[in-house]
Amino acid sequence: MRGHATNRTGLASWWDTRATLSPKPGWRDWERIGTSAVIPLLKEAELEAERTAGWVRIVLAAVLAASLLVSGRIAAIAGYEDIWARLGFGAVAVAAFLAHGIVSLVLVRTGAYAPWTAFALTAGDAIIVVLAVAAALRDTELRGNWIAIAPALWAAPLLLAVGALRYRPGIQLWATGIMIAGLGLVAVASHRSIFLPPADAAAFAANPAATDLLSLPFNLVRAVMLALAGATTALVMLRARRLLHRAVTEASERASLARFLPAEIAPLMEGGNLEVWRRGRRQEITALFVDLRGSTALAEYMDPARLSVFISSFRRRVMQAAQTHGGVVDKFMGDGALLIFGVPQSEPEDARRAILCAREILRLVARWNAKRRFDPPVRVGIGLHTGEAFCGVLGAQERLEFTVLGDVVNVAARIEQMTKRFGTSLVASGATVVRAGEAGGWQEVGREAPRGRSGAVRMLTPSDLVTASPHEPRSGAEGGGTHG
Repeated sequence: MRGHATNRTGLASWWDTRATLSPKPGWRDWERIGTSAVIPLLKEAELEAERTAGWVRIVLAAVLAASLLVSGRIAAIAGYEDIWARLGFGAVAVAAFLAHGIVSLVLVRTGAYAPWTAFALTAGDAIIVVLAVAAALRDTELRGNWIAIAPALWAAPLLLAVGALRYRPGIQLWATGIMIAGLGLVAVASHRSIFLPPADAAAFAANPAATDLLSLPFNLVRAVMLALAGATTALVMLRARRLLHRAVTEASERASLARFLPAEIAPLMEGGNLEVWRRGRRQEITALFVDLRGSTALAEYMDPARLSVFISSFRRRVMQAAQTHGGVVDKFMGDGALLIFGVPQSEPEDARRAILCAREILRLVARWNAKRRFDPPVRVGIGLHTGEAFCGVLGAQERLEFTVLGDVVNVAARIEQMTKRFGTSLVASGATVVRAGEAGGWQEVGREAPRGRSGAVRMLTPSDLVTASPHEPRSGAEGGGTHG
């Protein structure tokens, strides 16, 4: 527990401070965080990158140690003198590299890892390479121009590759700068203080091409190439970080929207569309209200666990019907639901699809009754109406809500309540039936002005659903069980 607390005060507090100061990512400030929801995921990515870098250090150290042993053995067989002494500092460098990998893993494991430790570890790696190159020049008594042939120099690209595992390009530039500066100092110091022995001077004279390849201009080109390698990997890391930031931000926004908005609506809010929907729009929709009959009585005698399963099973069937026919479940209200047809765009088939959805709900409920043998059977009431409504997203960023406002919604709710009075499970307004092009097969059951509306609304029900009784019996879910 102490480790996690330490990690919070170190890494997390640093990330939180950076996120507060700088809200967007950029090349000049590559540690910027966009939203607070992104911070934990980026912290986890940083820890995972450092953990991976630690293991890579250990594996590379093991491979380099094996190569030193094999090279030393081959050189000894070939008759080279003092080969093991010459390889001694290389062994020390490999051991230091191994120690860095172990320290990295321990810091991550114990929670003591902080952002500045990555800079310290990479600086240590770079210093190890610089010292190994200096030792090679000292042992061979070569000048700085010979720095390019030091085997330890070629560990530099390996270190840059390890650094590329992270998502922080600044660390890569830091390591590259230390190596370039350190190797430059070694080359200058060696050039001024160590002179070639006569044998090597004679070799130089005999082979001027070799001298040219190891001269200062060529070594400057090598230094520039090393710097470019570091800068390129830093650019790759920056791009990866930006992609990670974008992916995490979009996923976070999508998850946030999905918590409050219908599943069919949430994807439409991504990008810049959220602001468009916040302004709202007026369009024709078909509203479908469905209500479970007798739920009040169910709540009184059914235990909470069974009631929860029962209501969830009912909602699942409503969602299935909506998905089948392209409706949007705007909201569930206890044992009822409001479905909308015509969002995000109104279409000529909206009313027809709403009627098909209503019939699908009735069919699924009938199958549910047959499967569970409810006694009395489960019954629902469905009301449909078509008209113009306001559609948009309202609320604060912390709690957005897709809202449909207008007379069409209120009328659909009143029509649903009329199903009890008319003794049928489905009642649609004349506007909906006309829009659906289904004049035949429907029977008018009344013309009334729903409460809150001045004009009368023509109400129809499918002919096959008309019953002789003006009232439906109380429904419930006794007997057969409560599961879907």
